[in-house]
Amino acid sequence: MDRRTEAALAGPLETNGSLPLRVAVYSRITEAIRNGSLPIASLLPSESELGTAMGVSRTVVREALMLLEEDRFVRSRRGIGRFVADRLPHLGLQKIRPIEELLSETGPTVHVRRTQTALQSASPAFTADAIGIRTDEASWFLESVITREGAPIALIQEHVPGDRLSRLGEAAVAAVSEAGVDANAQGDAGAAGHSALAALIAVLGPIFGPGETDITLGVPGATRGKLLGLPASSPVLILTQTLDHDGRPFYLSKALINTDFVQLTISHAVQS
Repeated sequence: MDRRTEAALAGPLETNGSLPLRVAVYSRITEAIRNGSLPIASLLPSESELGTAMGVSRTVVREALMLLEEDRFVRSRRGIGRFVADRLPHLGLQKIRPIEELLSETGPTVHVRRTQTALQSASPAFTADAIGIRTDEASWFLESVITREGAPIALIQEHVPGDRLSRLGEAAVAAVSEAGVDANAQGDAGAAGHSALAALIAVLGPIFGPGETDITLGVPGATRGKLLGLPASSPVLILTQTLDHDGRPFYLSKALINTDFVQLTISHAVQS
């Protein structure tokens, strides 16, 4: 690793008590890619070198690199190593619907169970860009498991800007912070939680758009694989989605879908 790269990556990671270490590593590496310390198409340092520079384990580095590959900042060449992508990622146009609505079309009713709800004091650059905030601004992070007949079929992670959500009113904040609470756990056998997007639409109406989506194949890794009941290296379909509100980026989600249980069909309307 050359001195410039080492200088860009080295130093304590700022997790602010709310960001997982893998996300902090992801943010440090994407920052180095954006500022040119890790040039386009260049070979990345090894997992051991990256871990030593940032003071984290190889396991944390590996999970961060997996996320970077999902978001197309990094690509792998078997037998050679990982490289910075030739071009930074761009998301493609697509109509967005709440994940439970989309998955309910593929079989019996699905249920949403929130696993994490956090108002984070900072965000990785890629997340911040996607929801239209600075990296030092607060954002909501929401993670939910989608189940069908008791079996996990998808995992969704959602992000919305904290300050702009507050401006939409207390009902909007409550919709996001409470949407994933599964009422089944509170004794109501007929109710379930919702994704943040579905809850916001229910409160505010269809005010979001246009939307963009990127569809890729990937693996869940150990942490997310455990929530999905899958081995870390199992193939999953990854839907990365963004939505605007009032002409500005507002919403980002990443859904990992277990294709053993779900087969998606994507159709496109004729352009006028």
